Amino acid sequence: MRYFLGQWVVFITLVAGLHTLASAADPQLPDVKTFDKQVIDSLRDVHNIGADLYNKHRDYAGAYRMYQGGLLTIRPLLQHRPVAQKLIDTGLEKAELEADVARKAFLLHETIEAVRKNLKDALRPEPAKEPEPKIDLPKDKQPTEPHPKVHPPKEKEPKDPPSKGNPPKEPKTDTPAGHARLRGTVTVDNQPLSDADIVLVSVQHPKPRVFVAKTQAEGRYQFTEAIPPGTYIVVVTGAGVPAQYQLTTTSPLRLELTAGDNTRNLNVQK
Repeated sequence: MRYFLGQWVVFITLVAGLHTLASAADPQLPDVKTFDKQVIDSLRDVHNIGADLYNKHRDYAGAYRMYQGGLLTIRPLLQHRPVAQKLIDTGLEKAELEADVARKAFLLHETIEAVRKNLKDALRPEPAKEPEPKIDLPKDKQPTEPHPKVHPPKEKEPKDPPSKGNPPKEPKTDTPAGHARLRGTVTVDNQPLSDADIVLVSVQHPKPRVFVAKTQAEGRYQFTEAIPPGTYIVVVTGAGVPAQYQLTTTSPLRLELTAGDNTRNLNVQK
């Protein structure tokens, strides 16, 4: 119980910043991009706290309430993102209808990932449009309406340059007997995918288990938790990843993990 209360203190701290940002310029947000990024990061932290409750402590009810509280807190702050609000409403309704609390928590885990993806997609710059060719008409043929203004394309956000020099040292971990460790690289059409989330979802266990890792420079990833051997669905979320890889129901990626060290290189194809 003490651990659960401690996690809620962390969660309240995370969302307090969002309320401050939203109320600073009520009723309009001063910087939508900055606000959405803060929501994305806060939902990630809420998700990771819930994953610890779910995986390490087997506190399925605590994970469910953590996810539910996070989504209910975030929802009214997303009036400028009606699609994200609809995803939250649908996810909460589906979870409420489930009888098994572990399944409730898992459904809200997927809802959080869907909301984060929607916000990330909304922040991506629109593709540049080619200007229409200009045609000079005789004065007596000039249109009565002025030509529509052509807005210049939005500037793309600069990407972090690839790291130079020696690759970072991988953390030393001891694998408990009978468990698996997993590491490897992730590519999209054979190009390294950095700053992406790799999610493992168990298939054979009575209750679904979820493990999360993040890709680093050159697409490298490593799960720090010991993972029970078995079959896992792999979900990949990040910039440029096709939608089918971002949900457990459509991802074609499967891994068979055995006890000990496992190295798996994943290639996402568009």
